[in-house]
Amino acid sequence: MKFCPNVACPHRQHTGTPAEYDVDRPDCADCGAELADGPAYYAAPMAESAARPLPPGFVSRIVVTVVALAVAIAGPRLVPLPGVDTNVLPPSTSLVNVSMFALGLRPIFAAALLVEVVAWLVPPLRPLRHAGPAGREKLGRAMIFVAMGLALAQAYAISTWMYLAEIGTYHSVLVIGSLLAGMSLLVLLAAWVTRRGLGSGYALLFLVPELVAEGERLYEILTGMITGDPPTAAEIAPILGIPVLLVATTVACSRWPAWRDERVRTRAAGAEPYRRGADAEGAIPPPLRLPASGLAPVLVVASLDALLRMLLKILTAVGLFPFDAIAWYLHRDGGPIAVLLVLTAALVLVFGWQFQTPTARQALWHRVRQFSPASRPLDEGNAEVLAALRKSVLPLCIFVILPLLVDVGPGSSSSFLPLLTVLVLDLVAEIRARSHIEGELVSVWPEQRVFAADMVAAVLRSEGIPVLLRGIHYRTMARFLHPFVPIEVMVPESHAAEATRIVRQILSGEAPPPEVRSDEPDKTTAQKMRQRKKKPAGDEATA
Repeated sequence: MKFCPNVACPHRQHTGTPAEYDVDRPDCADCGAELADGPAYYAAPMAESAARPLPPGFVSRIVVTVVALAVAIAGPRLVPLPGVDTNVLPPSTSLVNVSMFALGLRPIFAAALLVEVVAWLVPPLRPLRHAGPAGREKLGRAMIFVAMGLALAQAYAISTWMYLAEIGTYHSVLVIGSLLAGMSLLVLLAAWVTRRGLGSGYALLFLVPELVAEGERLYEILTGMITGDPPTAAEIAPILGIPVLLVATTVACSRWPAWRDERVRTRAAGAEPYRRGADAEGAIPPPLRLPASGLAPVLVVASLDALLRMLLKILTAVGLFPFDAIAWYLHRDGGPIAVLLVLTAALVLVFGWQFQTPTARQALWHRVRQFSPASRPLDEGNAEVLAALRKSVLPLCIFVILPLLVDVGPGSSSSFLPLLTVLVLDLVAEIRARSHIEGELVSVWPEQRVFAADMVAAVLRSEGIPVLLRGIHYRTMARFLHPFVPIEVMVPESHAAEATRIVRQILSGEAPPPEVRSDEPDKTTAQKMRQRKKKPAGDEATA
C-alpha cells in the first residue's frame, strides 16, 4: 500500500486523510507528489497540513461585489434628484423615490421579459433564445432599446409627479437625464459584477437593496414607528416565523431532488470529477430540479388575484354586484385561499410541462449519446416529468399560503425571499467551486433551459472537465420570468476551448471538426471550414 505524503494535497485538504493507492504508479493523481510506501496512518496528521491559499483574484472579486452593492444601497439614500428639497418631503415619501436611482433596474427587467416573450411567440426569433452568446447578444441589444423607451416614459412620469406634488422645481430635462444616468450606472455595475465579481450582477443589485429596504421596514414595525405601539409577542411570531418558513421551504425544494448536482469540487488536475452522477465512461442523466415550474404559477396567481379583487371592488362600487355576494372572496380566508391553491396547482402542471417537455429532453440526450455513446439512456420519459410536477405543487402552494397570513415584513412577498435564498445558494456554490477548482473559471455558454444546462454539465464532467453552473438555483426558481439571469456554464480557462466545442456540438447541433490525416497536405483555414458539415436544421432540442 502506498500513500501521498504531501500535507498540501487536495485530497487531504478535502477529506482530512492522505490518498491511498493499491495500484502500481509512481505519483499522486491529485498533486503529482511521489508516493511513499506504508499505510496512510503513518502520514503526517491533519494539524500539520498547510493552509489552502485563496484562489487567484478571489479577493478582488469580493471587493468588486462589495463596492457595487455599496453604490446600489447608498446611492438612492444619498443622491437626490436635482431641484428636490428634502426638507419639504411628505413623511410618507422616501428619499429613495426621488433619488437619482429611483428607476432602479426595473425598466431592464420589464424589457428583458417583454423581449423574451416576443422571441418565444415569433417563430423566426425562437432559435435566438438558445443560440448561445451570439443569439443572446442580439436579444440583449433589443432589450436595451426597449428598456430605454420604458425608462424615458417612467422618468417623465416621475418628473411630472414631482412638479405637481411641489416637491421640487420643474426641470424635466435635467430630472429625466439624471434618472437615465442612474439607471445606466446600475446596469454598468451589474455587468461589472457579473464579469469581475461573484454571482450574477443583475440578481445581486436587484435583491440586496430590496433586502435592505425590507429590513428598514421590519425595524420600523418592530419598534412601533409605523403603528405607534410595538407589536406584541403573538404579533411578532408570524412576522418573523413566516420568512423563516419560506426560506426553509425554498432550501428544501432546491436541495432535496438534485443535491448531488451541486458537488462541484474536483481533483486538482481535473481528471476525475469529484461528483456522483458522472464517471469517466459516460454521462448519467441528471434528475429534474424542483420546482419544475419555477415561481411563475405563484406570481401569475398573485397577479390574477389582485386584478380580480380590484374588478370586484369596482363592480361593487358602481352597484352591479351586491357586496354580500362577493364578500366571501374579498376576505382572506376559506374560499379565496382554495381558489388560489387550485389555480396554482393547475399552473404548476402547465408551466412545468412546458419548461421540460419529454420530447425536448429526449432529443437533447440523443445528441449527448451521439457524442458519448457510453452515456446511459434517458428512459424515464413522461414519468420523471410528472413526478417532478407532483413534487412541485406542495412547496409552491406554501409560497401562496404563507404570505397571506401576514402583510408586513419580508414575509409579505411571494417571490422575494425564495429568490434571495436561491441567490445565496448560488453564491455558496460559486465560492466553493472557485476554492476547489484550479485555474480561473470562464463562462463558455449562457443557457436558459435548466435541464439542458444539467445535461451539458454531466457530459463535461464525464469528460474530466470541472464545471460550475453559475445561477442554476436562481434560474430554477425564476425560470422564464427573469431571462436577465442566465445559467452560465463555467470551466477552467485551460479547458475553455474543449468545453466550448463540446457544448456547441450538443446544444447547437454543430458537427464535430473533421479528422485530418497526417499524410494530407496542409490546407488553409477557409478550405477546412468549407469542408465541415453545415449545422443541421433545428429540432426539438434547439426549438
